[in-house]
Amino acid sequence: MKALRRDDRFRFSLQWRADTEEKSRVGSLLERMGNKKSDFIVMAVVDYLERHPEMEMPGSKIKITYQPLHTKEQLLAMVRDMVKTSMSEFMEGKAVVPTEDGQFSEIPPGPSERDIDAMVESLKLFDQS
Repeated sequence: MKALRRDDRFRFSLQWRADTEEKSRVGSLLERMGNKKSDFIVMAVVDYLERHPEMEMPGSKIKITYQPLHTKEQLLAMVRDMVKTSMSEFMEGKAVVPTEDGQFSEIPPGPSERDIDAMVESLKLFDQS
C-alpha cells in the first residue's frame, strides 16, 4: 500500500483479490459505499486501535489470518465432480455406429473412479503451496 501525504491529506490506494469470504464481504461493502469509504475505513481502524492499543507502540506487528474461500479438499472434490460431469456429457454425445456385422457397439465407459483419482493425484505437480 502506497501512502502520499500532502497538505494535511493522506492518499492511499488499496486493492486485494476476492479469494476469501472476508475479502469478498469487505470489497462488496466498500464498493457500495461510494465516497464514504474513507470515513468508514478511518472509523474501522480507530475501533480496532481502541481494542488493540498495543498496535500503536513502535515496532508492533499485526498478524493477519484468514480462511481461504475453499479448502484444498473442497477444490479437489469440485474438480472430481467437473471431470465426472464433463465426461458423462461427452460420452452421451458419442454416436453409436453399427459394426461391420450390423451390430451396434456399446458406448465405451467413461473414466473410472481410479482414473479420476490418478488425474487428481497428478495435479499435485502444480501445487504452489
